[in-house]
Amino acid sequence: MAAEQQIAGKVEIHYYFSDESQSMNAQIRNKCESSLLAMFKEISSILNARLQVETEPYPNRKGGLSERFVLKGRSSYYQNFAAGLFYDMLPLEIDLDKTVNEEDKDETKERIDNLRRELRQAERDENAEVDMENVLHIFEHNLKINKLKSNFYKQLAGYDKVIKVSVQLFDGEEGHALGPPAAVESTLFNTFILKADVLKPETDDEAEIDVVSPVLTEGNYKWKGIYVQEQKTISFAMKDEAFKAEVVKNGVAFKHGTRIKCQLEKARKMNEFGEVVVTGYTVHIVASRQDGNVVTETTQGKTTKKKKEPEMQQLDLFGSLFGG
Repeated sequence: MAAEQQIAGKVEIHYYFSDESQSMNAQIRNKCESSLLAMFKEISSILNARLQVETEPYPNRKGGLSERFVLKGRSSYYQNFAAGLFYDMLPLEIDLDKTVNEEDKDETKERIDNLRRELRQAERDENAEVDMENVLHIFEHNLKINKLKSNFYKQLAGYDKVIKVSVQLFDGEEGHALGPPAAVESTLFNTFILKADVLKPETDDEAEIDVVSPVLTEGNYKWKGIYVQEQKTISFAMKDEAFKAEVVKNGVAFKHGTRIKCQLEKARKMNEFGEVVVTGYTVHIVASRQDGNVVTETTQGKTTKKKKEPEMQQLDLFGSLFGG
């Protein structure tokens, strides 16, 4: 963490130009600032720092334009920690494939909970330590921050006037520089830009859907139902052809309240704000259907259960061996 022993109350972004001017395209600068402010917001949210960001008049720098963000947090400790994180994250290159493929929401939540607990302790006790490897993992793999950072550099990559950008920390009281600036040359801007916004699909193997509108005819028509786990109405592609054929063959009618238990795949992408949004739903396997109190297991459901039984038996064995 940069400048850990001093209180960094200000973060300066310096755009270096190819000429001696101090003016910048307003739309590009505003879009850059929007991405940076959103990064501060995400950092604040993860740390539970209740961070507020203000701006102050730009220092007069020859051959470029600077802007300073003044940070105000729940305490000087959180303020300093958030500033240091921003300083470290903005010039840090990422491996998006690794970030997406290793995404684990449960693990991330546990890591963030541990970090917040350590920060509360460190705020009270200067001898308490924060696991910085955990901090790096959380923020290096944060999809939203990576997308916002990509947006920032994408704006600059298309603006030839900017030949370099740097970030530097300053003392909140006196405004003295705390360490050197961390700079990124324009030749490296493209290495921060995400080539695609599509993420690895997420699968819910235990999804339950109350079928509202089934489609049993040929064509790419979507079914409609209520995704019980999230209590939301969704349209989804039914790719379990065996289930559809079985329903048609037996002349089974879908009644009000018919529920299917299934494997549901969610196609995902990042929007321009770095938020993960679901772009489509697909049911690959229907394990069972329920009408009232009557549950009917499908052939596919039985097959899937048989495949899982050896794994469950192995888990039970390990549990008995180690006292689980």
